[in-house]
Amino acid sequence: MNALVSLHNLSDETIDEVLVKNIENKYCFSYLDNNDVQCEICVYDDGLCLFRQTNDYLMELHLKSSNYAKITSSEGIIKIDVIVLDFSIKGDILKMHYLVNDEERIIKIKYY
Repeated sequence: MNALVSLHNLSDETIDEVLVKNIENKYCFSYLDNNDVQCEICVYDDGLCLFRQTNDYLMELHLKSSNYAKITSSEGIIKIDVIVLDFSIKGDILKMHYLVNDEERIIKIKYY
C-alpha cells in the first residue's frame, strides 16, 4: 500500500507532499519528508499523532483526545495547545483540519 501525505498550512499557503511507498501498516508508518527528516504518523479512530525528528529537535503533534504540539530540544520543551476543527475518514482518505497559534493547517492522507 502507498500513501500520499499532504501537510498544508492555509495561513501561508505552503504545502508539503510526500508519496510514501510500501506501507505495511496504514495505522502507523514512517517516512522521510521533503527535507529528509524522519517522520512517523499513527492513526487512531479518534485522531492521529505526527512525530518529526531532526538533529536539533523532536516535534510531536497530538490530535486526539488531548490536542497539543510539543517541541523538545536541548534548550528545553515548549507545549502549545491545538484546536481540532474537523476530522474525517472517508474510505481511504483521512483529513485533519486544525489550528496551531491561529494558523490553519490540514493533514491529509490518501491511501492507494
